[in-house]
Amino acid sequence: METRNLQQKVKELESSKGIKLLGIETLDGILTRPVVETALDSLKDTLEQIDLDEIAKSVNNDIKEFAGIE
Repeated sequence: METRNLQQKVKELESSKGIKLLGIETLDGILTRPVVETALDSLKDTLEQIDLDEIAKSVNNDIKEFAGIE
């Protein structure tokens, strides 16, 4: 089985498609299942800490303030 540099393939995909995928950096450029699982778990933990309702309220208040609406 050939070892592929998936990190490089992800960078090439991002560049060619103009998108940003989950950033995973390794010293050797090799992505293994445990590395990807750890990155996904970390992202999940981060996203769970974001209160989208609070952000929406804040943005709504900013828009109202900017528009001069009470």
